Formats: sequence, structure tokens, C-alpha cells
Amino acid sequence: MGRAVAVALLLTLPFAAALTAVGHAPPARIEVAGQPVSVRPVLGQDTSLLFDGALVSPRHRELAGIDVGVDVDANWIQIVPSDKDTRSYLVSLWANPQPAMQLIQDAARRQVVTWGAGGFAAGTAVLVGVLLVLRSRRRRLAGYTAEQAALVRGHNRRLRRVLAAGGVVLVLVVDVLGARVLLHRDHRVVTPTASFDGTALEGTEVRGLLADVLPFLSVLRPRSEFYDDVAANLEDAVRAESTLAPADGEVRFVMAEDFEDVNGMARQVGLTASLVDADFVALSGDLTFAGKDIETYVMDTVDYYAEGRPVYFAPGLHDTRTIVDAAHARGWVVADGTTRTIGGLDLLAVPDPRISTVGDFGSGTVLRDPDVDTDAFVADTVRRACEDEPDFVLLHDHLLGSTIAEAGCQRVAVLDGRSYEFLGPRPVETSDGSETTEFTVGSAGGHVSTEPDPGVIRHPARFAVLSFRPATGATTYSVVTVNPDASVSITPRLPLSVPYDAG
Repeated sequence: MGRAVAVALLLTLPFAAALTAVGHAPPARIEVAGQPVSVRPVLGQDTSLLFDGALVSPRHRELAGIDVGVDVDANWIQIVPSDKDTRSYLVSLWANPQPAMQLIQDAARRQVVTWGAGGFAAGTAVLVGVLLVLRSRRRRLAGYTAEQAALVRGHNRRLRRVLAAGGVVLVLVVDVLGARVLLHRDHRVVTPTASFDGTALEGTEVRGLLADVLPFLSVLRPRSEFYDDVAANLEDAVRAESTLAPADGEVRFVMAEDFEDVNGMARQVGLTASLVDADFVALSGDLTFAGKDIETYVMDTVDYYAEGRPVYFAPGLHDTRTIVDAAHARGWVVADGTTRTIGGLDLLAVPDPRISTVGDFGSGTVLRDPDVDTDAFVADTVRRACEDEPDFVLLHDHLLGSTIAEAGCQRVAVLDGRSYEFLGPRPVETSDGSETTEFTVGSAGGHVSTEPDPGVIRHPARFAVLSFRPATGATTYSVVTVNPDASVSITPRLPLSVPYDAG
């Protein structure tokens, strides 16, 4: 009976260790909009708790029939700051929480899988170790005579009993802890707070001191409703435009720039990349306005809706070191003057040599590299283009781009922006008298000035879908236009030799 109990306890050890590890692991640490956030999955909990239970949400998941809630904690003073301008940037975060929710869900899933697998492996290792020790002992005793074996057993009896008792106690402790995690039930009745009706937090209950910030939270009316309508219209427009159907042997990419915190349009660009099955997304700069950590959520939005497609990013004037570092952290390919090949397409991407000082309440710009001004930048980019002869050169400023295009070293076109108006393809006469193309996109955030507005667009916002055939170099483009009434139009594919007509 004792041996049977010991075997049963040992066999339960890996599973109990897995549950214990999940239930008592430290929380995962992630970053949302530049703010550190802790994420801890809780088995048996049918709600998700934010800010130590100050906000109670009915959202949770089930895993093998067990409710799994998530405890999320952060410094809400940073997330709900007193500064009005900073709060305006957070509206887009709260109004479209899906990318942040995905980050939290992924962190919770990794936490369960990682700690569960680690606990199971540790328990299995102990089990296998005990079996190996017992097997080794039995084999060694088999080599002795009966009298010698009896003498050894008698000599080690006290040690065996102590080790066995200690092992049983240890296994029982782990089993009890695992059972407590498995049997834990925290079911709550959520009483939705009326102030959240019509906001992204509808259905959530607020408790405790966080009620003090309700005047702020309650005014976050869902701007995402507008972009929900845009997304639905965009899907209809893509389906209706038959020329956007993928073709064999093509490399397709979505090109955009100048979100400047219009998170809803970052959503549409990422969604378009997914809908047309683009090979990558090309962003030619000015993702944010001030270049602060709090604005990096726009990057998570692109990733979420583009479903993880590669992003090639040429930083613009408003893309500070903070934004560049955030792009690297997300695995984006940040322009560094290197030519890269994507499915047969050669792309030379370069960062703008200047950085705007508006984020630090300055005016004008400073050089990204003190030793590289605009003239040196253009000369260096032309030299690299003439050495590599890429199909496309990607950069931010069309004024610098036109000078680079005149050298004529790119095979197809220079892709650029920093133009509120979508200019499309324009012929450029090269230094040797031939002709090349400069393709200039407009503001994907619908801007007509440098005045930031992270909400609903007030002017048409445009970006492009380009398709390239490596075998022939043939390139076509379509222009996606999102209007302030949420309607979406998409032009049929046009050869790069055909100018764009906004009318």
C-alpha cells in the first residue's frame, strides 16, 4: 500500500508542478504605448481585473474547461495623465483596444505555456531522477550476496526513511498547491458602470479610487465606430476592385506615411495589407507627431491588422530615436542605407537625415547624425543607389527624393512622401537625359498641416498598393482613399507611367 501511494504521488508530480508554476509565477512584463504593464493569468477566474481590481471586465478565456482571467496592472497615473495634450494621444489607444488586448492575451498565453511546460518538465525530471536512483540502487544491491545486501539495507534504513518521508512531504506540498490552483474559483458578478456606456470600456465595472478619473474615462466616446465603418467599407471596396486580385510572380506591398498618431488610419493600412495579401508594408516616415513612447501604440496597430507582415520603415522628421528603437523592438526593418531583397524586389531604404524638435517644444530640426547634412545624405544615397542599382529607393522627403531620382540609378522608381497631397508617379529626367519615376504618397492621416489631430480624419486620407514583377520590372499602383464620411474608394491598377488624377 505504501509503495502504491508513493507511485501515485510521483505520477501526479509533473501535473501538480505545472499547475503550481502557473499559479505562483511572477507576472509577465510587456509594454503598451510605451508604458510597462504586468500581465498575470489566473486559473478559475471568470473576469479580468485591471489596476488591482479597480476595473473589472467580464472578458476572460477558457482553457480545457477552466476559466482563465487576467490580472493587468500598470501605473494608471501615467496612462491617465493630467496633461490635456498627452490625453489626446491616448484617445486612440482606448478607442481601439484590440491591438493592446492582443498583446495582453499573447503575454498571458505565453505565461501559461512557458511556466506550465517548465513546471511539468521540472516535475518530470524529479520523477525520472527518483526512478533512475531506485533502479541504480536495485542493480547495485543485485551484485551483492544476500547477506551483504541485507547488511546494506539495514545500514541505510534510517536514511531511506528520512529521504522517503521528505520526498513524500515535498510531493504532497506540490500536489496541494497544484490542487488549490486547479480548484480555485473566483466568479464575480460584474455590475457595468453606466459612465462607460458608449465607450471602449462598456460593460466594465469601476471600483475604488479609480472612480476619481471617471470624468476623463467617460468622455472617451468611441471614435473607433468611425473606423469600424471605414474598415467595413474598405473590405467591400477591395472585394469590388477586381484588378487587386493577386497575380503569380508579383511582389505586392502597401505604402503609406504621415499617420502622425491617427491610429484609425494605421488600422486601415495594416488591414489593406492583409486584405490584398501584401508581401510587406513600406512606411516612409512620420508615424507620430512628438516621437514619444506614448505614441508607439500606432506601431502595434499596424502589426495587429497587417497580421504580422514585415514592415520596412524609413524614419521621417518626426520619427525620433524613441520611435526608431520601438520599431527595432517590434522586429521592423528600419532603414539604414542597406539594400534588401524581398521576393525578388530590391529595396534601398534610407532614414531622413533630420529630426524635428517639436516633441521637445522646439522649432526646426536637428541632424540625426551630426556629420551628415542633407547634401551629404543625398550624395551618399546616390552613391549607394548607383552601386547597388535597386529597383526602388524608399525615403521620407520628396524634395530630397527628386534629387536622388535625377541620378537615375534606381531601376524603377524613388518612393517618398512628405507631401500633404498624394502626387503619385511623376516622370523625372535623369542626368544622362533618360527618364525615371518618382512616386510620392500623401498623408495617410488625412493631414493638410502639421497641426496634430489623432482623431477622426477631416480630409481625405490616401495610401497606395503597389505590385512589382521582378522578371520584367513592370509596376502598377492603386490608390486607396478614405473620406471624412467613412466612404472608401480604390482606383483600378494603373501602370507606373500613368499619372494619378485625384479627380
